[in-house]
Amino acid sequence: RKLFSYYANNCAVTGPNHQNALEAAHLYSYSEIGVHHNDGGLLLRRDIHRLFDTGLIAINPDTLRVDISRELQEIEAYKRLSDAPLLVELNQGQKRWISIHWKEYRR
Repeated sequence: RKLFSYYANNCAVTGPNHQNALEAAHLYSYSEIGVHHNDGGLLLRRDIHRLFDTGLIAINPDTLRVDISRELQEIEAYKRLSDAPLLVELNQGQKRWISIHWKEYRR
């Protein structure tokens, strides 16, 4: 609820959407850490959330632009997102989690 109140119905990657298409996404593996961090989430469209969780989509921590895996480059709907800027503001904690995610999936 906190993310919906902060970002309204805006996916950080694709922009405005219906609330039923959006999910509060952890920027880290909640199953590994087991703790909710106040600065550890973003609203993402459901498909983007899943692709982020698997590393097929990542956010470059230096540019805050979307990075699409080679595999997704073959799908036009995702290819269009390649190198797009994030559409929401991030706080320092979110940027730190984005950086950790980047190191895990884009070494």
